[in-house]
Amino acid sequence: MTSSRLEQMQVNLTLAYVINNAASNRFGHQIPHPTVRQVREIIVDRLNGSKKTQNNRFEIVWGPAIVPDPNGFAANVTAVLYLAGTNEYSVVTSGTDFQSGLDLLGDFSYSSLEPFSAYVPNCPSDARISAGTNGALFHVLEKADSSETKLADFLRTLPPSSVINVIGHSLGGALASAIVLYLKNQSGLQTHTYHCQTFAGPTAGNAAFADYFNEQMRGNAVRIFNLRDIVPMAWNTDSILNVKTVYSDADIPTPVDMKLKVDAVSFATKPLNYTQWGTSDPSGPVTPVMQYQLDGKVNRDIGKTDNDDSKFQAQVGYQHIFEYMTCLDMALTDIDIPGPGAGDAN
Repeated sequence: MTSSRLEQMQVNLTLAYVINNAASNRFGHQIPHPTVRQVREIIVDRLNGSKKTQNNRFEIVWGPAIVPDPNGFAANVTAVLYLAGTNEYSVVTSGTDFQSGLDLLGDFSYSSLEPFSAYVPNCPSDARISAGTNGALFHVLEKADSSETKLADFLRTLPPSSVINVIGHSLGGALASAIVLYLKNQSGLQTHTYHCQTFAGPTAGNAAFADYFNEQMRGNAVRIFNLRDIVPMAWNTDSILNVKTVYSDADIPTPVDMKLKVDAVSFATKPLNYTQWGTSDPSGPVTPVMQYQLDGKVNRDIGKTDNDDSKFQAQVGYQHIFEYMTCLDMALTDIDIPGPGAGDAN
């Protein structure tokens, strides 16, 4: 990997993690009923506290737009960040509570698909996205920021031929792949150049959606995933079965209840044909320019004194977040987020 490509991945991972933590305190606990001002201040502080984004390299130019859940916590945070001295803007959208590794298999509605043509009318009629992606996409696109401006309307105000990077981690990664296609096909936005970089994302939709994404974004998108992370294994009916043996070589068995859940998900998704973009088919060869595989290592210092189930859960959370930093030659302190185990603090 070239140094410039690695640098870009490190910067984008930082942006994704900062936005994921934009409505959380220093212990990783979600803030109830967060205000725009609170979230903005957290984003600025965390950007300036992170190695790759410090010294005000990035400015918030739209947002943060906060989509609340029924309990008043932030279900999603999206912001547009401007890289000083360039024509580049990053649309960054958050994922799930990324301290909750095992919950990720239950956080996303995957059992049904919705037509993507609701957002991009000229896409293939059989291109479909998961109900979870669909619901999140609707809210992100419709949510205005404090100036009462929606995301697409703000991007229409940018200079022609701006570079728009769309970035997300985890469920935010799946969402980013749908957002970029929506923006790329909107009136008034088609003069911009679009890039998409996702980390740890589950599949956003079916094979027809993946093929459409490949066609639209080839050469301008990279999906980054850790082989030890269970989240990118979802929701493809075959790849998700790898969860059952993901840490077996390190003598960390997958809990029985997780194996049963995996079997249920695999059975439910078989007729839906979930497919990651960047591949020709679920078992086909990787397209090098669109996927970047990280060979994560099991961290044996995580959950050392716990029982097997707790060891598995701790490893899942670590691999889904912190091993991405390690694999991309970053120290765990390079991004200003709570470290491993911080979510357990009082």
